[in-house]
Amino acid sequence: MLAVFDWNPLLHCIDQIRRDVFLNYNPHFSSPTYPLCVTLVLLMRGLLGEFYTRRQASVRWNAAC
Repeated sequence: MLAVFDWNPLLHCIDQIRRDVFLNYNPHFSSPTYPLCVTLVLLMRGLLGEFYTRRQASVRWNAAC
């Protein structure tokens, strides 16, 4: 079942938080860097998409005039 959910960064965050909540719990299958890396990659892709869209929309609007 672990292979099905291993890609999900939310479950890695939940597993890491469990370490702080429950005594004697050691997260074996998750890492705190995975959700951070996924968040940074998705943020950068979003910013690049916004920059590209803003530049293209600006050029197209000015060309129509």
